[in-house]
Amino acid sequence: MCVLLAVAAMVSMTCGRRSAGVPPSNDLLIIGYDREPDTLNRFSTHILEDIQSCISEGLTTTDEQMQVVPLLAAEVPTLQNGGVQIRADGGMDVTWKLRPGVTWHDGTPLTSADVKFTVDAINGPNYNPESTDGFDRIRSVDTPDPLTAIVHYREVYAPFDIQFIRGVLPKHVLDGRDIDHAQDYNRNPLGTGPYRLAEWRAGEYILLERVPHYWRGDEYPRIRRLLFKFIANTNTRINQLANGEVHLVALVPWDKYGDIAGLRSILVHKTPGNAYEHVTLNERQFPPFADVRVRRALLHALDRERYTKTILDGLAPVAHGPIQPASWAYTDHVTRYRFDPVRARLLLEEAGWTLGANGIRQRDGRPLAFTLITQAGYAIRENVAQAIERQLRDVGVDVRVELHDGTAISAIWFEGRFDAMLHWWQMPSDPELTTFFAADRTPPAGRNINYFKDDELTRVLYASDRTVDRAERLRLLHRAQAMVADAVPELPLYTVTRLDAVPKTLQHFKGNPTNTGVFWNVHEWDIR
Repeated sequence: MCVLLAVAAMVSMTCGRRSAGVPPSNDLLIIGYDREPDTLNRFSTHILEDIQSCISEGLTTTDEQMQVVPLLAAEVPTLQNGGVQIRADGGMDVTWKLRPGVTWHDGTPLTSADVKFTVDAINGPNYNPESTDGFDRIRSVDTPDPLTAIVHYREVYAPFDIQFIRGVLPKHVLDGRDIDHAQDYNRNPLGTGPYRLAEWRAGEYILLERVPHYWRGDEYPRIRRLLFKFIANTNTRINQLANGEVHLVALVPWDKYGDIAGLRSILVHKTPGNAYEHVTLNERQFPPFADVRVRRALLHALDRERYTKTILDGLAPVAHGPIQPASWAYTDHVTRYRFDPVRARLLLEEAGWTLGANGIRQRDGRPLAFTLITQAGYAIRENVAQAIERQLRDVGVDVRVELHDGTAISAIWFEGRFDAMLHWWQMPSDPELTTFFAADRTPPAGRNINYFKDDELTRVLYASDRTVDRAERLRLLHRAQAMVADAVPELPLYTVTRLDAVPKTLQHFKGNPTNTGVFWNVHEWDIR
């Protein structure tokens, strides 16, 4: 209790305009974080799982080279090591061997029963996870012994190796309970990771403390406490980094790079990101988006090259689709849409949207007007949103920008309560596109929040999931990227280059291009 009071006092002091701060040490590392989590249950959250991944570990994780590596699993199953078997009926069996000696934080052994319980819970009717994608392709799980889980898929599922990257749920804590409302777990989960929750002060911070006798060895983690301060405003976050009030900021906005690049105590890691910023077009909420001519017109109306050179300071190249150059599946043989407002106007005319006296296009007495939501306090997004608003107005489209805090916007996208949204997808190491674009992968089955439907694209996407032959999968993914580019279900803007600001005294920070996040190896971090 004394420790928590001391931390609370320290955070309170650093909220002032001037503060000398406390230097980073193996006793305490302070992270400036852009939003408060909606939940600490990794399977329920709608945002990146940086804090959660320090507590709850997956069977595998993704390293700084985008390679899938074992974590709670003893090894990654493959065809070569016999862990993956393709059945004669077209299905697939994956055998997971769990690492011996791993226990939950309460001392209960981690077993294959936890793996089975997790699959059954996610596929069952009484839990509403963030996504069921992949899990709903599992027929059953066998547990021949406490350290072996055999997962039986109805079909071949190529991304099986990251199926349990979010970990598993503790059966002995959640069995028979309503997981959606199990707040003792959702706000303070039992995990196997290097840290556990010490305090969650709503609206202010989350404090994590090291777990004694962590399974990797008593010397890990080397940093005793991690304090995640919730600082939604980017200017405040960067100012506190410069003043020493926070020690680390992941995903530094590009417009702030010049402000911190010269700081003597800070090192900025640049990582080509496996992520892209885009505008989601919700066809269910705003029916005019269902016309491909309208979608193509909107993309032609945006001067994306100008955005990257001005607002983004040249740090983020234009993106032309959902798979980025960092991925093995990337292709640049896709349709590209140059900035061409004349073409945009022609397409809108073809679609029946004629210019009204007020300069806004109309059809059947209704204006071509929609709301674009994005994250408040994120200067880059606010500036890009304003540029989009101006350029679409130039071709007769009325856009109203609406700002929401980071936590609230996560629930809004999951529920589909928006017309259009400026945001990003931080992609996993596997280039699966099915969850984003297949017709049947709207939430909670996936992340198709465009509510876009194309039967032929859906067929190609599922075919790409149903082969573990790399060459064949590459061919199908290249075709899918070309189809997505032609259909324009969303407006791709730019590839995200990660800028992570860390103390120069922090050792073993490796970064990560994927949605695994930079805390994937936090147990190794060391202040020297």
